[in-house]
Amino acid sequence: MNNTLGKHLLIDFYNCRLVIAEPEELQPPIERAFEFIGETPEITSFFRTSEEMTCVALAGNTHICVHYYPVLSYAAVDLYSFSADFNLNRMMSIFKSGLKSDRIKATSVRRGDFGSIRDMRPKRKSKITTVRRMKNTGAKLKRTSTKMINILRHPKRPPNEK
Repeated sequence: MNNTLGKHLLIDFYNCRLVIAEPEELQPPIERAFEFIGETPEITSFFRTSEEMTCVALAGNTHICVHYYPVLSYAAVDLYSFSADFNLNRMMSIFKSGLKSDRIKATSVRRGDFGSIRDMRPKRKSKITTVRRMKNTGAKLKRTSTKMINILRHPKRPPNEK
């Protein structure tokens, strides 16, 4: 039984041979991906910095975002949908051919996984903050080192005497 709200796919495309000058040129693979799932992008935005070109497209319950780094020949693609019919493998192949990549790494994330309440519990219950834990450890080390110095200074004395 699928207890998730949506599918989220994060894909790294390496060795991209796509040569583009403007972020608007990232739109064709995004449009093909939306056509594949039977959607039409309602909003498309483009961004450009000195090192990165980005295209973000939204349609209904799906979003696609492409971050392209021409100098690195690298693209990071983010695909998300509430649709249960979201074919992740086909979507990856659309972008692989559109970006002309020869190597990919994909990570699939189940969003809104309400399957097991046990998974949602914190692994560790503690009221001590990390900073307090570090101070406590430092104090223990200081006490131990003081004892060791006293033992080394006065080797014939038992460690309990001062």
